[in-house]
Amino acid sequence: MIPDAGLETGPLRADDLDEVCAIELEAFPTPWSRALFEEELRRPALCHWLALREAGAPQGRRVAAYGGFWKAVDEAHFTNLAVRADRRRAGLARRLLRELLALAASLGCARATLEVRPSNRAALALYESEGFAAAAMRPHYYSDDGEDALILWNNDIRAGGA
Repeated sequence: MIPDAGLETGPLRADDLDEVCAIELEAFPTPWSRALFEEELRRPALCHWLALREAGAPQGRRVAAYGGFWKAVDEAHFTNLAVRADRRRAGLARRLLRELLALAASLGCARATLEVRPSNRAALALYESEGFAAAAMRPHYYSDDGEDALILWNNDIRAGGA
């Protein structure tokens, strides 16, 4: 089930960044800084970000999930995808990933790639179920603990996945 009641999808905005940075702290051992997100938002031809917002929620509790990718010719390189801790395990990551893939395809991307921790079984299962497959490993990729990264590819996002 892909939830949509009460959630609106739209471009990530500067006024979302307080919430995004709070989610980053919950979700990642080495979170992106606000300055990095601000730089991403200043480069809309290259950097594409979406947010799932809770309709009618008070400021500070609107952003339920966000994600983004860089467009490079006909490839989408996914950088971040995160869901607020109290909204996890409800299908939001799947919904957002599908919307990001559709956006990438609409912008002319044919393929998508990302890096993921092998220990992040939930993320791996999600990505594999949406047509991504492991293609290579980046040794000692993550700076916080030296864990390797799996490089995943979806080689035909225009076909809707696998």
